[in-house]
Amino acid sequence: MPDEGPGHAAEWLAAHGHTLTFTKLFEPDPVFPALGAFDGLLVLGGAMSVHDKAAFPWLAAEKAFLHEALRAGKLTLAICLGAQLVAEALGGEVRRNPAPEIGFWTVRFAAKALSHPLLRGWPDKATVLHWHFDTFTVPPGAVRVGLSAGCAAQGFVWGDGVVGLQFHPEMTAEMVEQLLAFENHETAEEQEFVQTAAQIRRKLKSVWKGRLLLAQLLQNLVALHEREAG
Repeated sequence: MPDEGPGHAAEWLAAHGHTLTFTKLFEPDPVFPALGAFDGLLVLGGAMSVHDKAAFPWLAAEKAFLHEALRAGKLTLAICLGAQLVAEALGGEVRRNPAPEIGFWTVRFAAKALSHPLLRGWPDKATVLHWHFDTFTVPPGAVRVGLSAGCAAQGFVWGDGVVGLQFHPEMTAEMVEQLLAFENHETAEEQEFVQTAAQIRRKLKSVWKGRLLLAQLLQNLVALHEREAG
């Protein structure tokens, strides 16, 4: 979706000399890159479900592309809808979460996940942005990243180079404002795991916690790629 850009990820990659190219699936006739044209894949979010292929026919092409990229062993960081797509590609199930999870909520990271090289340097917990209605089961062979009070599966690590995150560490404060407008959230009422627009704005500084998590994760991913490249 237009409001689901790479945010903090783009900032980090540019600052560390990496090139970022885009495949904008919401535009007509998207063209996926050749597998040999990139080292890593960043799969972002959107308001649709992985099951909405009738309304969004490009989902079928994206799923086929993800299968190819995963088979080729591409480093992959997938966020929100992206994580759901990758989880499904790896054999997980995507379904409705028991309740919507919108706003800044705390994720407790699993000890086993924190021992994984890709999450090295992460804290035990962090308050990060969430905006989703669906969830996924952790794919077979993957390690659960953590959980929140509103969602049992906040992410997974699969193998040595694939990470899916249900929450949004990439979102800047400006992107959160755009999302509030895009989702018509100004009049939304508070629910058990849904914060109002005013509550979200009061916690906007927490986007920096997501930024720190993302920077550490990207650093770990790049270090892994460089070691494997020799």
